[in-house]
Amino acid sequence: MTSRIIRVGLLTSYLREVIEADDVLQDVWVEGEIANYTVPSSGHAYFSVKDDRSVLACVMWKSARSRQRYRPAIGDQVVIHGSVTVYEAQGKYQLSADVVHPAGAGVIQLRLEQLRQQLEAEGLFEPSRKRLLPDFPQRIGVVTSSTGSVWHDIRQVIARRYPLVELILAPAIVQGERAPDSIIKALASVQDVPGIDLVILARGGGSGEDLGCFNDERLARAIFSSRIPIVSAVGHETDTTIADYVADVRAPTPSAAAEMVVPDIAELSDAIGGLDERAYRAAASSIRLRRADLQHVRQRLAHASPELRIGRVRADLAATVVELRASTDRQVQRLRHDLDRSRSVLQALNPDRLLRRGYAFIEDDASGLPVTSARALKQGDMLRATFADGYADASVTGVGGADELSR
Repeated sequence: MTSRIIRVGLLTSYLREVIEADDVLQDVWVEGEIANYTVPSSGHAYFSVKDDRSVLACVMWKSARSRQRYRPAIGDQVVIHGSVTVYEAQGKYQLSADVVHPAGAGVIQLRLEQLRQQLEAEGLFEPSRKRLLPDFPQRIGVVTSSTGSVWHDIRQVIARRYPLVELILAPAIVQGERAPDSIIKALASVQDVPGIDLVILARGGGSGEDLGCFNDERLARAIFSSRIPIVSAVGHETDTTIADYVADVRAPTPSAAAEMVVPDIAELSDAIGGLDERAYRAAASSIRLRRADLQHVRQRLAHASPELRIGRVRADLAATVVELRASTDRQVQRLRHDLDRSRSVLQALNPDRLLRRGYAFIEDDASGLPVTSARALKQGDMLRATFADGYADASVTGVGGADELSR
């Protein structure tokens, strides 16, 4: 028989392929005690578990570790789920863990934790995808048993708080092996009812086994795929199921869910009354402000009114007319005074007065021009002498100078 010589790396790669092809080693649960546990800055966890015979190296990557609710410590007895891999660089095998849980839990609980982490990794629990509930729903679907007290309790709470809403029951089996299929079918049927605003998935309290149907993976995916918001109200406040994680809203009890999804009509009435009072006060305040504004505008209009301006112009015009009349009267008085003075001067210069005093007005008879100088005459000129009471024609018989008059 001929032996074949191979390199270390090739052998290690071969062993890795063999181990990772083994279905048992790729889905294995291991129980042991935490021997060491470190988390470097990378966020990955490196630790070992041991029993009285062996030590097993383990690694939990950061993504899987972030989904763990339990944080192990050295000395803890734990159950680990994962897959066996080979770290070729050091030629050793290790367990790549995705679930670490305290020892003592049953297989069902361990597999439930594994499912929870798997669905969380897929984004089914992502808070950002959860939808808000409507404030004033009109139709609410209820998936629960038609014979249990839950349906009665929900109707009673809704009737007391908000009787305006209509409840649509989608009956389902909520316990046992047939329950997941029944609930999934009821969820699908109630979404076909027109006008459904949200769905309450409800069941009363019970043991972990009784509530096991709400941990079904198929039901979780049906809730995730619902086009209508779903409120999970399963068991009591301390009970938590996969359905609670996937639902848009989790209520601690069915009755609490009924209170959560509708408003209280009494509180609404009080609120409306308060709003009515606030609206009245606001309207009254607004009216007062508008009236003040109106009064202010009226005052401004009164000051800017054309009638007021016209009145002022009329008053100014009347004063001007009075002033013009007074000025005219003064001017007339001055003119009359000047006229009287001129008349006196004229009277004083009136030739008739001179004529009555013995003077005569001499004019050339031929030309009609006044004769103002003796030197302008010659013997034989014909003159007309006008007196106060008539005239007389005369002929110049001689002409002499003023010096001759003094002789």
